[in-house]
Amino acid sequence: MSIQFVKSTKDFDDYLNQNKYLMANFTAESWCGPCRQIKPLIDQAYSKFPNVEIIRVDLDSHKDLARKYTVTAVPTFIFFESGKEKSRVKGANVDELMTTLSSFNQQAQGETRKGNGSTAESASSVTINSEELKEIKELIPKGFDILNSHIDYGSFEALNAKSLYENSEIKDVLKLDKKSGSSIISDSDSQILLSITFLNISKIYSILIKLNKNISKDKITIDEEDLEEIQQPNLIKIWPNTQNILSFEDASSDLKAPHIEKLTTEPDSQWIELKLKYVKFQNVQNLTIFIDGDDEDYHTIVEKIIIIGLNGESKEQKSLASLEQEE
Repeated sequence: MSIQFVKSTKDFDDYLNQNKYLMANFTAESWCGPCRQIKPLIDQAYSKFPNVEIIRVDLDSHKDLARKYTVTAVPTFIFFESGKEKSRVKGANVDELMTTLSSFNQQAQGETRKGNGSTAESASSVTINSEELKEIKELIPKGFDILNSHIDYGSFEALNAKSLYENSEIKDVLKLDKKSGSSIISDSDSQILLSITFLNISKIYSILIKLNKNISKDKITIDEEDLEEIQQPNLIKIWPNTQNILSFEDASSDLKAPHIEKLTTEPDSQWIELKLKYVKFQNVQNLTIFIDGDDEDYHTIVEKIIIIGLNGESKEQKSLASLEQEE
C-alpha cells in the first residue's frame, strides 16, 4: 500500500467513513516547493505510523474540499477522528507534524487502514463509461492501470484546440467520467499540442487515442459545412518531462522525439494504441503530446485520450527486464 491522491469529493468522504483515524495532506506538488520537499518524509511516515490512514488532496484539482475545510495554504495537514477534525498543522513544519502524527498513531492503537472501502485499484474499478472500458480492456496489460485520475488538471494546457461540442471543456478529452461530447478539434490549422502534468511521478506504458468516426451534428461549435473539413490524426509525437510546453515549430520539426507514430492508413478500430518505449518513459512528471493531420487546412479530431501505466506511488511494478521481453 502507498499514499493515494483522492479522486473526488466522494472518494474523500469514503476515506473518512472507512477510517477512524485519518490524516489528509492538502498539497500542490506541481508548484509548491515545500510540498515537494516534505513529500518523502510523509511517505516514510506512512510506513512508520501504520495505524493512521494518510491521503493526499491536490489543491488545484479539489478546490471544493479546500474551501470546505478552510485550507488557505499548502501544505496543510488535517487530522480526523471519526470524521471530525481534531487538529491541523500548517506548512512544512516537520517537527510539529511528526510529533502530532506520532501522538495520533498512539491514539489509533489497534486500528487498521481500510483505504476507501473499494477493492484494490485496477482498470475495472476506474470510473469510466462501461462501453468504453469494454473497448479498451484488452489493451490494458495485467498489473497496469489507467492514470487519467492522477492528472493535475489545474496545470493542463492545450494549444490550438477547442471542444467540438457545446457545454464541454477541452480537458474533458482526458476525463474518465465524461461519457460523450468530449471530442476536441484543432482550431486554426491541423495541429494540436497538449501538456499533461501528473500528480505523482509515473511510469507510462502506452497511450490510447479514440477516434471520433461518428460525429454528431447536435450542439457543435463549428458551422455544419466545416464538418466536411474534419480529419483523423495521421501523426502523433510524445515527449516526457519537458521544461515548458513546446512550440508548434519545435514539435513539428523534431525528428527524434522519444515517440513518433505515423498512421499511414485509417485504423479499422476506433482506438489507436501507442505502445511507448517503456525505458524512455520512466519517472514521468509531465507529457507533451503533438497531434497532426494530413491536410494542414483541416481540423484534426480526437475523442478521448487514455494513459496507461503505473502510478508513481505503486510498489507492485513490473520490472524493466520483463517488459523488454514482451516487446
